[in-house]
Amino acid sequence: MHKIHKHPIIEVTQAEKQRFHFQGKAVEGEKGFTIAAALHRAGYPVHSHSLKNRRRSLECGIGKCSACEMLVDGEVKRICITPVDGVQTVGEIPKGFVAEPGIYIKPQGFRVYKTEVVIVGAGPAGLAAREVLNEHGISNIVVDSNSEIGGQFNMQTHQFFFFEKEKKYGGMRGFEISKTWRGITTKASCSTARYGTSLRETVWQRKTSPQTKYST
Repeated sequence: MHKIHKHPIIEVTQAEKQRFHFQGKAVEGEKGFTIAAALHRAGYPVHSHSLKNRRRSLECGIGKCSACEMLVDGEVKRICITPVDGVQTVGEIPKGFVAEPGIYIKPQGFRVYKTEVVIVGAGPAGLAAREVLNEHGISNIVVDSNSEIGGQFNMQTHQFFFFEKEKKYGGMRGFEISKTWRGITTKASCSTARYGTSLRETVWQRKTSPQTKYST
């Protein structure tokens, strides 16, 4: 597999090189790009083996399945969405491997936000729900584990048609719609404490009361 250096629609940027070790060999990747991309470019498309020793590689490619889970610096991670940044070693998860319980220590305290609705996922559905809630003045916070909002739209390069009544996004490409949403999100997050988007987050506690906690 080779890197695409020129694309008719998407700008391909140059990134700083990052080396890590896989099976005792040095593999070179680029910061901001995934471990999976680096391994495939280096000629290592096999990430794990089944119980019958069948070779396994990428499946969904968007971090929603476990086909590409590997040990990354001793932790189980899905390499199709894990950047090479700062990574030292990558290896196949041994058969019978059981991860030890981790202890999470946060150097700073937690912020507590009060909201009526927590929307998990900053993809098209989550952001559409937020838009409706905002129109009705209902406080909400969008939480997403990714570093950017947009979900699957970030991977769409084709132009969309005028399917919705408002005809807001017809003719735009998926990643362009995501960029538009990012601008709206930034503005909403800064203008009021009642609405906002928190990225790279995982919901760790849920209560039945309007007060919901999540890490920042």
